[in-house]
Amino acid sequence: MSDTSSSRRRAWASIDLGALGHNWNVARSICPNQSFLPVIKSNGYGHGLEAIAEHLMTDTKGLEGVAVAAMSEAERLRDCGVTKPIILLPGFINETELHDCIRLRIEPVVHSKYQVDMLLAVGSGVNSASFNISRFWLKANTGMNRLGMNSLQWLDCYDKLVTTFPNTEVIAMSHLACADDVTSNSTPAQIQRLEMVTSAAETRNPSRQPLRRTLAASGGILAWPSAHCDIVRPGIMLYGSSPFAHRSAEQCGLRPVMTLHSRVIAINCVQPGDSVGYGEAFFVADRSMRIGVVSIGYGDGYPRQAPGGTPLLVASSSSTAGGAEMMRRVQLAGRVSMDMITIDLTGMEDEVEVGADVVLWGQGLPAEEIASLCGTISYELFCQVTPRVPRITDTGGA
Repeated sequence: MSDTSSSRRRAWASIDLGALGHNWNVARSICPNQSFLPVIKSNGYGHGLEAIAEHLMTDTKGLEGVAVAAMSEAERLRDCGVTKPIILLPGFINETELHDCIRLRIEPVVHSKYQVDMLLAVGSGVNSASFNISRFWLKANTGMNRLGMNSLQWLDCYDKLVTTFPNTEVIAMSHLACADDVTSNSTPAQIQRLEMVTSAAETRNPSRQPLRRTLAASGGILAWPSAHCDIVRPGIMLYGSSPFAHRSAEQCGLRPVMTLHSRVIAINCVQPGDSVGYGEAFFVADRSMRIGVVSIGYGDGYPRQAPGGTPLLVASSSSTAGGAEMMRRVQLAGRVSMDMITIDLTGMEDEVEVGADVVLWGQGLPAEEIASLCGTISYELFCQVTPRVPRITDTGGA
């Protein structure tokens, strides 16, 4: 997408909606018999909530709705015109939030008995015509030991919900703790526990329609076919990143949606023994070096813990490439500060100039590679890109 104001930006994230569509189709090809609940929490994993939601709404085949983690996100989606179901993953925590769910037609995840008690109390006092919650996502704890009820609690709450709200669908939900570990025995055990509790519910309520189940997020989609159940919940894979340490996004057939950019704003020469940036011992030149200053830092979401040697891509106009701009891999040299980083441009005297584009991660430089060097995961890199970095959407090539 052409952007005439890009020359004024110090840092920006280009969001390739064509890549998002490609990744969406990868999930669909893996799960041709399932429907989908894409997860767009945390501002669409840092990619921009409204833009991600609006693009997903362009092809709603098999779409159950979208999932968020905060009522504020649900309100934003309604405000921007999303009419599809919105699922609130933590559910409501008090009557005010429950009334918000009713008002905004938000479908809550129900993970605790106190929520069921609240539903029974509030639901009995609300006119059935104005009770806008069409589905409850009843969460069982099958081994994650975070949110969800044990089997006996789940069955008791299921019975109460279907008795009190006979026209409201209840979907059985759980979450895999170790889907990213293909050698783990916990995932088969979790699959079995969900099957056991839902089978028991169906036996106790033979007149109702069979329960629909949802268990698999991205790791389950990509590695555990037996966890696909009826509804899958793609998250990180939609954004073109892999949930696995052993398997790259490219190997999963995924394309990066976010490419984080900045630019070179100064180039300096340092001599052997000179330090660069904060902390005189953090980086000391061992030879004559050409150091580029790039206008991005932890105030923009670039990780402060990034070690020296972390790779970046810089635009180079090389005579060996016939004068065409190409991206060259360079390294971080010095500590990350709030608004700037420094990179080693030694040996590129005639190739890189002030104003050159720099890629921090994304196209040509997987976010997983940067995350691994920083001791974190790509999810965090995406989510911590701060609001002062504009997201520039591009329809790209699907």
